[in-house]
Amino acid sequence: MADIARCSIGNSEITMKTVNNCRRVVLAGNDGCKVLYCEECQVAEVEVGALSLRLEAQAFNSLAELLQEAAARLAVFSAAKSQSQFTTSIKNVH
Repeated sequence: MADIARCSIGNSEITMKTVNNCRRVVLAGNDGCKVLYCEECQVAEVEVGALSLRLEAQAFNSLAELLQEAAARLAVFSAAKSQSQFTTSIKNVH
């Protein structure tokens, strides 16, 4: 069984073929990051630099929702901080 990898996700264990045997498609990607999917294994793989994270489809969707929420909150936080800095700089003008 050298061509099979076993991965534990939470309390369950999934079986995923090694990279050489999986038929993965690139769902999205840019410099240093990409998301691949193996339909046979039903596993999404997120690659960020040298880090590779394999997730069952449901876990991947949960992660995607979490990241979208975090990105939206970061945008609000950054906008509020910029507004605060802008207001402070206006008050300091002589």
